[in-house]
Amino acid sequence: MKASKAGLEQFLTYRLHVLNKLSERGASERYQAKLGVTLPEARLIAAVGAFGPFSVMELARHANLDKSQASRAAEALMRRGLMQRDASEEDGRLVLVSLTAEGRALYRKVMPIARKWNVDLFACLEEKERELLNRALEKVIAAAQEDL
Repeated sequence: MKASKAGLEQFLTYRLHVLNKLSERGASERYQAKLGVTLPEARLIAAVGAFGPFSVMELARHANLDKSQASRAAEALMRRGLMQRDASEEDGRLVLVSLTAEGRALYRKVMPIARKWNVDLFACLEEKERELLNRALEKVIAAAQEDL
């Protein structure tokens, strides 16, 4: 039976999910092959490297991971000496996760891979199409945020 034009593949959320999975697979393969880290680990390194120490809860939000994914990835990075835990100077009960010297060196390798993968994904579009897509995504994201 042939799918109609109004099938699942026409919904924005479905199409974004497909694109997200393909994008994550491509990024994951690159991080694993070049740096030996998983995509969640690379996201944590990027978030902490760009924005500074976080609690695991904040880190999960900034890396767009659920708390358990962020916690497992942070533990793996700590075992490898790439991240460390420290008590917050402002609130001793709060534990912050930060990059070690080796983690900061890895951060400097993660970001070029992320930027290149982003460029590669958009390479199929002309400049004007990229600009239109970026503006359209900003509008849709803003509208979705207003509804939450």
